[in-house]
Amino acid sequence: KSIHLGLVGFIGLVSISSVIAATAPYAGSAGTATFEHKVRGINVRGNMTGVTSDVKLDLANISTTTGTVTVPLNNLSTGLGLRDSHTKGESALNTAKFPNAIFTLEKLTGGKLTEGASVNTTATGKLTVKGVTKAISAPIKATLKEGKINISTQFKFNPYDFGVKYPGSSDSVTVNVQFVLGSK
Repeated sequence: KSIHLGLVGFIGLVSISSVIAATAPYAGSAGTATFEHKVRGINVRGNMTGVTSDVKLDLANISTTTGTVTVPLNNLSTGLGLRDSHTKGESALNTAKFPNAIFTLEKLTGGKLTEGASVNTTATGKLTVKGVTKAISAPIKATLKEGKINISTQFKFNPYDFGVKYPGSSDSVTVNVQFVLGSK
């Protein structure tokens, strides 16, 4: 009986070890984020370069994925310097004090990434903008190609929920984020 229990315990330990070993660190840099937002009825588009990510994931079970995506708000550009200054200013994003927007991934819906295939999933986590953190969910498309994972998403949020107040701005911002993850 004790040999049987010992064998069952050993098999359980090996199973747990293989699950832990399957989770690997991935990182991304040089990603991009774009946004669209109405200000006084005018569509304002902009971008931010230098998006980074740091995640732990198991290609065979992406539901275990955790990590962060960082968008450097100091890199925001709308094509007009004065508008960029106002957007980065204290009443709007206050990038002097809060230089980054950070998404902390808590979970993905299940799935498996295989070479050459794409998976559509939903990311759930917390978005921090201007020091305010709110729960959000966003659709994610992940494609595994040549050992790298292409990630893209589009989601909306209300900037007023994060204390971002830009005169004449609407209560909805559409954000697109793209980056490529490679193993560390």
